Amino acid sequence: MSLPADGHLIIVGAGLAGYHAAYGVRRHGHRGRITIFGEEIRPAYDRPALSKAYLTGAVAEEDLLLDDPQDPLEVDWVSGLGVVGLAGSRNGTEPLGVRTADGAFHSADAVIITTGASACTLPAASPAAGPQEWSAAIRPYVLRNMDDALALRDTSLAGASVAVLGGGFLALEAAATCSERGAASVTVVAGEENPGAARLGSPVGQAIRTAHEARGVRFAPPTRARAVRSTLRGHEVLLADDSSLEAQVVICAIGARPRTEWLLGSGVTLTQDTSAVLCDDTGATEVPGVYAAGDCAQWASHSSGLRPVGHWQEAVEEAAVVAAALTDAQPAVLQEPYFWSDQFDLRIQGAGRIHLADTTTVLDGSPSEGNLLVSYSRGGEEIGVLGINRLRDVTRWRKTRRIRTTAPALAA
Repeated sequence: MSLPADGHLIIVGAGLAGYHAAYGVRRHGHRGRITIFGEEIRPAYDRPALSKAYLTGAVAEEDLLLDDPQDPLEVDWVSGLGVVGLAGSRNGTEPLGVRTADGAFHSADAVIITTGASACTLPAASPAAGPQEWSAAIRPYVLRNMDDALALRDTSLAGASVAVLGGGFLALEAAATCSERGAASVTVVAGEENPGAARLGSPVGQAIRTAHEARGVRFAPPTRARAVRSTLRGHEVLLADDSSLEAQVVICAIGARPRTEWLLGSGVTLTQDTSAVLCDDTGATEVPGVYAAGDCAQWASHSSGLRPVGHWQEAVEEAAVVAAALTDAQPAVLQEPYFWSDQFDLRIQGAGRIHLADTTTVLDGSPSEGNLLVSYSRGGEEIGVLGINRLRDVTRWRKTRRIRTTAPALAA
């Protein structure tokens, strides 16, 4: 379903995917009204720096804004107002639109869902010394938006003990940043001996751990955190092996879940495992005129394993695909999946379908030197590459790879 030339487009979610969807629709010539609803008061901004440069103060809020103040998008930004419901039907008989938290209904000719994901958190254990010692004010930090990052940035870490829960890039970036900000100790609870080894291979996990340990970061035994007990004195992290870890500051980076609870009861299908919006490979849902992109969506290519989900590039490219579909423009040509992470002086870059590999081969470097180049293969065919401080090698590989243009194929 294409968007009428003068039609009203509503985008729910003022993040990366939402901004780029609006940008793409405008670039393809749409001159109708575009309204973007966002719960945050701030305009759309880039998030990768929240666990790195923004935490250290190296970049300010205005440096992260996506819209160009000299050439802003022609859109109606509605900030600080959440969307609580979607109206529409699979047979197209019900008027399409959204309901906002103030009780208003906003009609639309098309809706793009780009609400992203919310941080997963651990349950709070009962206070050991009575409820009077519980302090919600010192609950663990998360890092999903600028308010989260600002709260942590404004906390003095000098001389503090910090526990980082999670073994993904967000957790490791936060651990590196806290160490650089003067924390007395930083302990990572990664759930595995070498962080990232299960996803990226043992050599990469070893390289990451070696680099962090060389700068004073510690790693807890390979077990997961199951709960956090917080008191006026600090935190106690309860681990799955029945041990515990005390820290003054706890950062919870154990993953995220799509923000789609407001879609329950609508005609949009949500996946059973994560409640992501189920889409075809143009972002279209089963409700005519409703699309989804970014961390809240599962496209057919995600479920087939062709492309991962949760990376910066995915949100940008999916938004471009949706914009093209709505305006009958030429379908976008997608690059191979790509991700990166900055940890201390390490620039880690991965490209391709690494998550599908059955063989990992070190092409050059070693885990102890922090200059690895790793190849990933499946069935004897190279399908991905990862480099640590190997910018040229990864860039060269990416330039040789493209995957097909998108085509409708609604996931079952």
